[in-house]
Amino acid sequence: MNSQRLFGLSLIFISALSLSACGGGGGNNDEPFINPMEPLDPVAPPVVDTDNDTIPDVTDNCVNDPNTDQADADVNGEGDVCDPMPTTYAFENANGASTVSYTGQTARQILLSDLVTKLNSLERSADNVPAQVANDLNFYICLDADIRDADYPPTFKLSDDGLMIGNSTMEANDRLVPADVSSGKRICNKIAGEDKADHILGGEFFGGTAATPLLQINEWVALVAEESADTTDTISTATGTANIGTPSISEDGRNYRQLLQKFILGALTFSQGTADYWSIDYGSDSNLTLAEGKTYSEGAHDYDESVGYFGMSRAYGIMSDAEIKDPGYADNIVVDGLIDVRSEYNFGNSQNCAKRDLGSADNANPTNFTGEVVNAIIIGRQILNNAQADATETSPGSLSPDAAAALAVQIEIAALTWEKCIAATVVHYINDVQGDMANFVGDEFADLDNFKDLAKHWSEGAGFALGLQFSPFSPFRDASVPGIDVNSLKTILQLLGTAPVLADGTQNGLLFNGASSPAAARDDYLANLNQARDILQKAYGFDATNVANW
Repeated sequence: MNSQRLFGLSLIFISALSLSACGGGGGNNDEPFINPMEPLDPVAPPVVDTDNDTIPDVTDNCVNDPNTDQADADVNGEGDVCDPMPTTYAFENANGASTVSYTGQTARQILLSDLVTKLNSLERSADNVPAQVANDLNFYICLDADIRDADYPPTFKLSDDGLMIGNSTMEANDRLVPADVSSGKRICNKIAGEDKADHILGGEFFGGTAATPLLQINEWVALVAEESADTTDTISTATGTANIGTPSISEDGRNYRQLLQKFILGALTFSQGTADYWSIDYGSDSNLTLAEGKTYSEGAHDYDESVGYFGMSRAYGIMSDAEIKDPGYADNIVVDGLIDVRSEYNFGNSQNCAKRDLGSADNANPTNFTGEVVNAIIIGRQILNNAQADATETSPGSLSPDAAAALAVQIEIAALTWEKCIAATVVHYINDVQGDMANFVGDEFADLDNFKDLAKHWSEGAGFALGLQFSPFSPFRDASVPGIDVNSLKTILQLLGTAPVLADGTQNGLLFNGASSPAAARDDYLANLNQARDILQKAYGFDATNVANW
């Protein structure tokens, strides 16, 4: 084949390729060239977003419900919008059985209430024998529980004398004893330092007049017993000398009934709730295992016990602050015309949260202590309920690191809010004491009620303030607030003193602070009260208007 022929064949071949690349005659000259040797790009699947919340279904934790924030409080992989938290403290296992129980704590709440009733029933009489009065009071605090339960006078009642139950088999009654809820429970063995030495945080009990919390309680019991037998105590008022009359109030202005109740709420309930049950290792195998013969895990039960010491009813989150405050109970868990004290009654500190919320309700920045504490408590408990889903008595459930971290956050919120309720109540009583002092007439009490009011309000504030030392979650303990530490709390207690300053300027029988006159002594003490209040405001970040008006 000659060269001319080869050249001609080449032109024909090139022309054919050109026509093929152009799609043949009459094709679209704008179509791209497709190299048959290269693979085609895969077609991307469409993004599916069923609820149109900008979160693709493949990563959306609520596929059918819009939730751009993807909030998942209990860290179970299902968003809160489609898996909302309970509104009551109600948690069940896969079989529908309740996993909640804190009857021992309710029994102790009743014991404390009955102690207060006993104190209120005391009368001053020369016939009283102090040792016997002290024994009668210790019946509720430290008597052997088996002996006590066998001869316990039915005392606890509702404010409207309505019917109650304390267990699922008893007949309804208008009076209950602690053993109706849980037998064998005492107060003294659960006081900080008596159950575990390290519940006296840092190994130091401070601010009182005794070496340990229980010794402080015993001291006040002995003093109120002595007061009950002394009929001669008098004070000077603007209208003349008045006999005190009330057995729990001393001439130096201490109300031992108030000191005992408020301090026990700290040294027993607040200490047990925060330093004990909310301070355990919830992720350990032992706490993720079901308690023997029970529907709940050991850790969930410990958590419940903290809640029982806080004292809220299981419907706390759906009750108004006014209802929590008064009457404090409602037939709203099992609606049957009865109050089940295990689930439908608000005890102790839980009521103070509502009182302080009501006291700030009309201010620019009102508190919501009840909402904050119950939301945190419920979320934490839901996390634990999730963790025990696969638990048995021999095989633990599972608490993931993320769930454990979320639980710790909720416990801290709950414990701190509980403490804020106590601290705000101290502020409330500081304000009341200042009001009582403003009612003095010169160096005299206006009347006997002016003196009793001062004794009551100072003792309530001092009793609550002493209890602030028992939580490891406290800003006085955790360095969370610059300039606030345990010495700040010691300062508050020093500023309050171990008794109020009376109308004549004396505290514990001496002119306060070595002042030059009763008026100067009163002014110095009022300045101390303002300083104590300022420290509380800083420690807890309280709004200034709320502090001034609580």
